[in-house]
Amino acid sequence: MRCDEGVQTQAMKLTVVPSLGDQAYRLLRQRIADGEYPAGERVTERGLAAELGVSPTPVREAIRRLEHERLLERLDGRTLTIAQPSVHRLYELSLIEGALAGVAAQLAASSATQRELEAIRATHEKAAALVPSARTVEDGIEILRLTRQTHQLIYEASHNLQLIDMIATAGAFEWRIRVESIRRLGVSYPSTEGLGDHEAIVEALEARDGPLAESLMRQHVSSAAPRHLDAVVEEESHSERR
Repeated sequence: MRCDEGVQTQAMKLTVVPSLGDQAYRLLRQRIADGEYPAGERVTERGLAAELGVSPTPVREAIRRLEHERLLERLDGRTLTIAQPSVHRLYELSLIEGALAGVAAQLAASSATQRELEAIRATHEKAAALVPSARTVEDGIEILRLTRQTHQLIYEASHNLQLIDMIATAGAFEWRIRVESIRRLGVSYPSTEGLGDHEAIVEALEARDGPLAESLMRQHVSSAAPRHLDAVVEEESHSERR
């Protein structure tokens, strides 16, 4: 009995505050996703620790997790670099992200609070309102930022932290691809079709129709990411032939 009591006492001392390792992992993953660390850039454990203002120990833990998720790679077994996934790998990740996003939308349809649904609707409508006057690359990126925020609000409305983390990992390279497609080709995304997808998804969430929200979100994410990737790959092919 004393042993059980001791275990219970120890467990009660645990807190839900993220460890430094968790915080370092999430921050580094976000910086990779935001393109602050370009693909192929060399990084070091000591350098990352200095940037984050922590000791090497939590950074070492974060690096292990990011390597496991293939967001960091070692070219020769020692040199640490930001991953440069192949085109095939990026297509695979878009399918994985789409499947996970669909699950998040289905959960959100039943779990989202009214306030969360209102925030999703407001962000979507703000993006849609900017499209008619969009003229520059910066305009396109701002619309993209708002559509990304709409997605994130839907994911958070699922109230499933593990799922949210999995989506963040699968979509870690998605942002830089979409921004690159806008910068190279002047693509104003989302297109009318993309915003139409968002409108249908938001309506499904508001109707609390989980299966429909899941289907719409999965199809939207799985098809949207390859469109941007195709645009970038096509432009690179043209440049090589010139």
